[in-house]
Amino acid sequence: MSYHALARKYRPATFDAMVGQEHVTRTLRAALRRDKLAHAYLFSGPRGCGKTTVARLLAKALNCTGGVKDEPCGACEACAAVAAGSSLDVLEIDAASHTGVDNVRELRDMAQYTPSPGASRVFIIDEVHMLSKGAFNALLKILEEPPARVFFFFATTEPAKIPRTILSRCQRFDFRLLTREELSARLTAIAADEGVQLEPGALRLIVAQAEGSMRDALSILDQVLAASPERIDEQAVVDLFGLVRSEVAIELNEAVMARDPGRALRLADSVAAGGQSLDDFAHSLVDNFRNLLLLRIDPALAAGISLPEDQIAILRRQAEHFAPQDLLALLDRASRGFERIHRSGQPRVLLEALLVELVLLESRVVLSDLVRRLEALTGSQLTGGGGPQPARAAGAGRSPAPGAKPPSVQTARAEQRDRVAQRGAPQEPDAPRDHGASQVRDSATAAAATTVDGWPAFVETLLGRQPALGSCIMEGIPAEEDGRISLCFPVEKQFQLQLIQKDLPRLQELARELLGRDIVLNLVSGADPARREHREELRRSVAPTEHEALQRACGGDAALDNLVRRLDAEVVPEADRDGWHTAPDRGGAAQRED
Repeated sequence: MSYHALARKYRPATFDAMVGQEHVTRTLRAALRRDKLAHAYLFSGPRGCGKTTVARLLAKALNCTGGVKDEPCGACEACAAVAAGSSLDVLEIDAASHTGVDNVRELRDMAQYTPSPGASRVFIIDEVHMLSKGAFNALLKILEEPPARVFFFFATTEPAKIPRTILSRCQRFDFRLLTREELSARLTAIAADEGVQLEPGALRLIVAQAEGSMRDALSILDQVLAASPERIDEQAVVDLFGLVRSEVAIELNEAVMARDPGRALRLADSVAAGGQSLDDFAHSLVDNFRNLLLLRIDPALAAGISLPEDQIAILRRQAEHFAPQDLLALLDRASRGFERIHRSGQPRVLLEALLVELVLLESRVVLSDLVRRLEALTGSQLTGGGGPQPARAAGAGRSPAPGAKPPSVQTARAEQRDRVAQRGAPQEPDAPRDHGASQVRDSATAAAATTVDGWPAFVETLLGRQPALGSCIMEGIPAEEDGRISLCFPVEKQFQLQLIQKDLPRLQELARELLGRDIVLNLVSGADPARREHREELRRSVAPTEHEALQRACGGDAALDNLVRRLDAEVVPEADRDGWHTAPDRGGAAQRED
């Protein structure tokens, strides 16, 4: 008898033998028991996860003469005929080679005949998405109203390509990839049946290569068995498939931490010299930084890493040398590099460039860390004890890789001096901005704007309640004497004065309420031009611009003032804020979307 591949030899013969698709088999077995099986099913999912196998098991159960209602016996004549592909009542079609309308018409004609010798006629169409548009249209009528005891089972890896008119006539089940544990248990059992010793390292590599597909796992195991019929170790799998050993990723991490591109390039040269796949090496970089990220975030996530315990322990120690934002950047660069290498005709050149980029990639720091570094360098306190801390913003600054020394004060000052020179600014880079003068002006503004006790607060409240009236009040200059407030308006502001005159009783009552004392309002026309500067001072106090608000905030918060001066921060005009957004979880700091 000719040799049967493991994928054929160990194909499940019963629903109980199916691995990893309990959500599908449980529902179908319940439908069989209650005789509520639909006439059309669509089984979708990745390759090698059991779609066609379940369709055949259903066909066996419908025609089985010796088993229970929800499980084929696998031993009767009908079950044996289905398993051998010789049953007259079960027709399995490959849609990739039967795509035309004529093929579907033949199938439709066959459906009209009474099943014989079985109880049901079953049509299994594999890769049904390969049918042409005309073939799908030819299926519609019989699929909607099939003859009695006729069933259609469709299998596909691309359900998005199937017309909605077909999908609406089927019950759909989505198959999933198998977990590492499910694959490992099944492969271990099969290896034991075959009398082969399968070592844990080899099992791990086979499972990783299968990527959740049982058929792929059995095909790989079959290939390894041909080379090592008695004992399969990790080295045998590595040599057979040209895989990259996991220790290579650990050595690469050391090169990244040491910022040694030469070491990384020698590592790539040894991989290429050993005949190993550079594409697999690039893919292993993505897995490596993903593993480091998981361990850096939470060591308990090691359960999701398919590596031996000793290597996980090494990766756990290495992960402590990286910040999460660094690992995110490395993972992003590695994944984009793998995509380019996978499509390139010169993979080695791109791989070497990627390794140098990863090794020399500068570390990302958050703004609060930068402030703490500045505090350590300058010896001055930049963060107020009770004030708000600087907003965290990934990528706001750059710093050397972990373990490298931070930039010196002289270097920072030299960079600032260069920026000032490029803008043509005459001031010294280390000279602070004229915040002291602005604080004096703010104090003078507050004093001048409050010649009437509580007047700025009164105007601000009035602007909130009655904006039109409040804006008119802004044009007047208040002065209080013996409980009387004289509100002087320039000659050109007679319109505002007249509007206030109409609502003067109500305004006077509101002023008593807000100012907390009995007052009388007098409206006077013809203000002294020398006093008109008070109107601008009142405006600064009640409705400051964003720049003025920043100056005022810096005047009241030494930490903010120092940070603004050291970062050379400026207010971005509203018109220039396209493409900016506010990140609430990072203190509201404005950040570019790109």
